[in-house]
Amino acid sequence: MSVQTLRLLMLWLLASWQLSWAEPALNTTAPTVAPPDQAEILRQLESAPTRGLLYEISKNGQTAYLFGTIHVGKADFFPLDLVTTRAMVQSSELVVELDATQIEKMQAALQRYAALPKPETLDAALPPALRKRFHAQLDALDMPRESVQGWKPWMATLSLTVGALTKLGYGFEYATEFYFTGMAKELNLPITELEGIDFQFQLFDSIPPRDQLVYLDESLSYLEKGQMQTDTQALVDAWLASDSAALHQLTLKSYQNAPRSARWMQQKLFTERNQRMSREIDKMISGGRTPFVAVGVLHLTGKDGLPALLEKQGYRVTNLYP
Repeated sequence: MSVQTLRLLMLWLLASWQLSWAEPALNTTAPTVAPPDQAEILRQLESAPTRGLLYEISKNGQTAYLFGTIHVGKADFFPLDLVTTRAMVQSSELVVELDATQIEKMQAALQRYAALPKPETLDAALPPALRKRFHAQLDALDMPRESVQGWKPWMATLSLTVGALTKLGYGFEYATEFYFTGMAKELNLPITELEGIDFQFQLFDSIPPRDQLVYLDESLSYLEKGQMQTDTQALVDAWLASDSAALHQLTLKSYQNAPRSARWMQQKLFTERNQRMSREIDKMISGGRTPFVAVGVLHLTGKDGLPALLEKQGYRVTNLYP
């Protein structure tokens, strides 16, 4: 390992040890810890287990990396291992689905796409039986009913999911993306968005109002049956074990859990987005860039996943966590 690389590693871990990657996530203040010395930093990196999925992709002498992230986490998921760290240091930029550290941009998009026009309220948009079930889940998760009254049904559904995951002990401030954006800032690497918050919110906002109610209904059934806790644990376990096959099976199971929304989920959330992202990644590499691409881990599995799509485009794809 070169002195320059080691120096960069030190800069990174000294900063991220204080959880700087989590800075503005949900207005959460994470506790700081006294930074370890250099020998301890290197020991932690060398002893850290592999987590997520990591691929090297190359063509015509150009190389890039794909990492499969998880959008929630816990403090003990970090640091990531030396292989991932070295790949990041060797890259020209960090590429993410969206940069969630841009808080003002996120808040503006929420108002633009997710907010109901005043004076409309969510309760008024829900049939009585659905509203009763929704209130029951909000109460069970200690979420104030007033907190979601200004949202469209699709955003209220996502908010309910966030609340359920928080109740299970997972924090969005520990999402892998925040870890990487904190690292990129310490290394002075540019951060590029593959999609951006507008693209993702437009995707959900394009769901017809009636189908938004279906999405909410299926999500409520999922919570009522107690499946979220089991499936979330399975997802986390598979991510921690770098188990691509198990992760793909969980994707397929998610379609079964929401049969009426499954076609939209598969086509819009995965197939079309993966195809679009693979084209953008190809443009970056063809242009001489060396991106470290960090996207949700479920975008990296199966025949429609990014590694498979890039392989079809002539890239050599190497699993660095075999």
